[in-house]
Amino acid sequence: MLSKEQFEQEIFRIAKRQGYNIEKNKRNGLKQIVFDHKKLHADHIQQLYPDILTRTEELPKLIEKVAPGRPCTHRPMREIIYQIKQNCFN
Repeated sequence: MLSKEQFEQEIFRIAKRQGYNIEKNKRNGLKQIVFDHKKLHADHIQQLYPDILTRTEELPKLIEKVAPGRPCTHRPMREIIYQIKQNCFN
């Protein structure tokens, strides 16, 4: 299994490869992914680890828990997680 740091790096790498902008949050300096008008920063991503890798059937609930009110982040994050699982567990 990936470490928390590897997980975070993979999330950002795949998001960038899929064409999402990666920027630094102006308030807290954390790296973040820009999904249309909503963003998920490194702290959100770290909170998903390791549950999001092992509890696939609960992906929407897990994402909503760390990023409430950001439904436009759900589908892209699910796609990124599926890509990580395919790359790392197959």
